[in-house]
Amino acid sequence: MRTAARRLPATVTFALLMGFAADAWSASPVDAACAVPDSVLAVDTALPRVRERLDAGQPLSILVANSVKPTPRPATVGYPVRLAKELKARLPGRQVDVLVLSLPGETAPGMIAPLLDAVGQQQPALVVWQTGTVDAMRSLDPESFGTALENGIAAVQRMGADLVMMDMQYSPHTAQVIDFAPYVNYVAWVSRNDGVFHFPRYAIMRHWVEDGRVDFGDEAPQAKQDAYEFVHRCIGQLLAESIAAMIDTMHGAPP
Repeated sequence: MRTAARRLPATVTFALLMGFAADAWSASPVDAACAVPDSVLAVDTALPRVRERLDAGQPLSILVANSVKPTPRPATVGYPVRLAKELKARLPGRQVDVLVLSLPGETAPGMIAPLLDAVGQQQPALVVWQTGTVDAMRSLDPESFGTALENGIAAVQRMGADLVMMDMQYSPHTAQVIDFAPYVNYVAWVSRNDGVFHFPRYAIMRHWVEDGRVDFGDEAPQAKQDAYEFVHRCIGQLLAESIAAMIDTMHGAPP
């Protein structure tokens, strides 16, 4: 129940993004342009395994697993790098390590084995499992998708990590041709227990679009770059804020 409020295959990209050591718990505000209402994003669980690691004086180690191809644009900064930076600001004095496990084109069932392999190797305190896009694009059975998520979550938790389940991105165009709803619903459903948090990226991005904060319809190169930068900057901030809030719910800020 919720509380309140071996080596990797050659096809896998596995990168250490950033490790921080800084000089006490600190608030770092979310940009007004990024903010969303509580009806879209609300913290309603805790991260007990993360908190246990922090209480023991260990680093905050995070593994981000996704099914996207790494960007070929060196100037582009994705949300995992921004997440590390934002968590550093919120957890001064703590080492924060964020790694990325890229499994391009993999469905949720196909992600489980390499994800567990990576968790076994790296022993992260927190796994951010970003999934659902490939499954929805291929119209794979939603129930099989949900079962894979439940099995993967249970296995990761047995290995000592908490989870953030992140659903897919939103754009008006893709939403017209792909039915994401069953997959978004399953991600929310499997995130109902302590130690598992649903980060509703799809709903967050839809809110930004409907509020006029970002436009995915402008095909000009600079406009596309600006939209990408906005999304990844804001996702990094909101995810960091959510993680910090969940840590903070466990009897106050870490020592």
